[in-house]
Amino acid sequence: MNILVVDDEKNMRLTLAAILEEEGYSVTEAATGDQAVERCEQQAFDVVLMDVHMPGLNGVDAFRKIRRHQEGIKVILMSAYVVDDLKRVALDEGAVAFLSKPLNLQRVINLIQDVQETAILVVEDDQDEGQRIHDKLRDQGYRVTVATSPHDALELVEQIRFDIVLIDVALPAMTGLELYLAIKHLTPTTLAIMMSGLEEEFEKIAREAVRQTAYTILQKPLDLDHLLSLLTRISGQQASNAIHKPPQEPLSS
Repeated sequence: MNILVVDDEKNMRLTLAAILEEEGYSVTEAATGDQAVERCEQQAFDVVLMDVHMPGLNGVDAFRKIRRHQEGIKVILMSAYVVDDLKRVALDEGAVAFLSKPLNLQRVINLIQDVQETAILVVEDDQDEGQRIHDKLRDQGYRVTVATSPHDALELVEQIRFDIVLIDVALPAMTGLELYLAIKHLTPTTLAIMMSGLEEEFEKIAREAVRQTAYTILQKPLDLDHLLSLLTRISGQQASNAIHKPPQEPLSS
């Protein structure tokens, strides 16, 4: 894996490069945003780890230029300053994470390695759909548990800490909203994604859950590639301490 480390502070740049080389990566350095763009025009990198505040072209503008040349490149931004608005913009535009200095080096390495330690609970009474979601997420390294009823889901939440829960709003015995509120009461930090069909009553339930701080709604049957993209975005927001919900569009046309 080829990594580009971009920072105008020489000691920081050299230290990061040395640590990443010890991890077995091939590392190239750049001292400015302009140099970073130039390096990316000359060579393909898997990851760019880049400071935001540098003389000349700042890290966010350099990130935008780099993405024009290498759309799939993974860019991790870092800053010693509180820049919440800039953080949100960068994450919305596709940065993997926006980390605060001083860096948590293990977090940096995990992001580079794409280590998925996220525990996900899928609450879906359709066993075939639950298995489909389970298999796709497990293939990507997530730790996934499927519950087919609200009772089983609550029993699991009382015993295991889940980072994310995907909840079908059309469940037997309890609506997805009621289950979400019960889970939120037990584990307030768990992030919830609601799954809904196009029926008006189910969409209404899902939207109320989002109003009650659930993260978003996904239309069933799930587009699993979109789900994976969403989970990557959530991971970057969590690593950056910048969780914010995407705008909600109508599920039905």
